[in-house]
Amino acid sequence: MADNVGYGLVSRRQARAAIARRVDELLAMVGLPDSGPKYPAQLSGGQQQRVALARALATSPGLLLLDEPLSALDARVRLRLRHEIKALQRRLGVTTIMVTHDQEEALTMADRIVVMNHGAIEQVGTPQEIYRRPATAFVADFVGSMNFLAGTLEAADRVRVAGVAFACPAQDGLAVGTRVRLSIRPEDVRVRDLPADAANRVAVDVAELDFVGAFCRATLKVRDAADVSLTADFSSNLIRDLGVDTGSRLDIALPPDRLRVYAA
Repeated sequence: MADNVGYGLVSRRQARAAIARRVDELLAMVGLPDSGPKYPAQLSGGQQQRVALARALATSPGLLLLDEPLSALDARVRLRLRHEIKALQRRLGVTTIMVTHDQEEALTMADRIVVMNHGAIEQVGTPQEIYRRPATAFVADFVGSMNFLAGTLEAADRVRVAGVAFACPAQDGLAVGTRVRLSIRPEDVRVRDLPADAANRVAVDVAELDFVGAFCRATLKVRDAADVSLTADFSSNLIRDLGVDTGSRLDIALPPDRLRVYAA
């Protein structure tokens, strides 16, 4: 592994002693101080990725390019290396561009995210901006989970979906009568402590309830609009406290400030 890490330094004709010191420094930096004499077959997938990172950093680059560096690793190793790579990047201050199709990876590792669709940039922003204020329906659908309800813009701040009117943020760029897609994240669907006059309050039936570990994802059917359904994420505490199960009837609310509207 020592020869692998030092390859770029050898090609730059640096002194052997300087190369050895730099290799030892880098292997210690990535948590593999005793791996210099080892062969690739003696390392795990995660360790091999650390060696590859050390090799890339050996020449002190001003820009580091990472192309799906964690895609071939199992979930547990991938999660650990995310934090290690981010911490190392912060420590070294190297500008890093990382290509990934893993949305969670992008959200947890990036300072800024560029979402691309067929080679065109859809949106650039912080992880919070990308997730909370997606500029297009593609970004909203690509990053995280999103409900889309087909409807018509009835007024600047109201969308009608299959006979049900929903208040939404005022839409300056869309004309009244435009066919639109009303969207909301599953975790933004409110259930607890709804006041009687809660905005966008609707009655639903729980059609399905899928256990996802830390929460349950519910498929909800809107009672006043038989063809309209959406998903909501319910915590285990909520499931227990409200006795939610398949077939349960609930009142939910779609907070207007959590709704996004896109042209259909």
